[in-house]
Amino acid sequence: MERHSEPSGSFPGYHDLRARLNLISRQPSLPSTYLFWGPEGTGKRQIALEWSKSLLCADPGHPPDRPCDSCRLLTPDCPAEHPDLLLLPVRNEDSADKEGHILIEQTRQFIADLTNAPLYSPRRVGVVNNAHKLTVPAANSLLKTLEDPPDKTVIILITHLPDALLPTVRSRALSIAFPPLPRTEMEQILDRLSPGLPPVEREAILFLSRGAPGQLRNLLAAPSTRNLLRQIIGLLVTFRDKSPFDPDSVALLSDEEGFTLFLDTIEALLLNLYRQDASVQGDPVFERESLQSGLAGRLPHLKRAFFHDRVQQLRTLQVHNINRGLAVEELLWDWNEAIGSQA
Repeated sequence: MERHSEPSGSFPGYHDLRARLNLISRQPSLPSTYLFWGPEGTGKRQIALEWSKSLLCADPGHPPDRPCDSCRLLTPDCPAEHPDLLLLPVRNEDSADKEGHILIEQTRQFIADLTNAPLYSPRRVGVVNNAHKLTVPAANSLLKTLEDPPDKTVIILITHLPDALLPTVRSRALSIAFPPLPRTEMEQILDRLSPGLPPVEREAILFLSRGAPGQLRNLLAAPSTRNLLRQIIGLLVTFRDKSPFDPDSVALLSDEEGFTLFLDTIEALLLNLYRQDASVQGDPVFERESLQSGLAGRLPHLKRAFFHDRVQQLRTLQVHNINRGLAVEELLWDWNEAIGSQA
């Protein structure tokens, strides 16, 4: 088997994708705009910065111990220090509203900076992180630049919600998908980062990371998230003849991280039920819970489809200012009623 290795400190995996990007960068005429899309934690921003360093290199093929001026300036910890690499937003907290939207004033400054000639590099690279958070005026302003980009410019749009972008913006970009990594590769990454985990904890982390190495790293640093997973499973597999939740549970699931975990858990539990029906081995963390509770027989196929659609709808609505607490309460009431009616 061919073995791959990443540069020291780089994001793990995605060897074929990196190879594709390297081939693109060698073309005599580069497409001007790219859309890096895929689940959160799949390294889109990290690999975009890694590729940007290659695109900005003033001396391709130089020895690693003798970097060019451009490569010396671009470091992973301070990418904004490079004058030819433009970030929008410059930092994740750079936004004028609490929802983190990218506003038209920021976008206009980004576009104006792109028109300047590069200082150290053969081109300028602009990276728009969380492009789905562009307001409509900001997206329309950026669209004009995508339609008629400045010379010697590459723009990379990054999002985990590509459907939230304007279709006209998506159509102007070369699509680069970042799919979840296969389980075997995730197991190798987990065992390298944290060997010797208890089996149940190991399975929970592999499930929650959903093929995203970045999510896996975050989970290893947050045992409270794994405990919250257990609480969510308990809410979903147990019918309650009174209230299906308590205020403390709703509060935990109402912040952005808890809400995403709640939706992830419902989706994984539904997928595991379908695997059981097809006699395909499911996720051990959920298989044990769902079999013990008899959930497969208490949640008919029509209801599963209904909840799957609800989850996808709520994922899309997360971009907007929705009342997550109310959404959690409504979903738990409907779920509890559904499994109770078949008890």
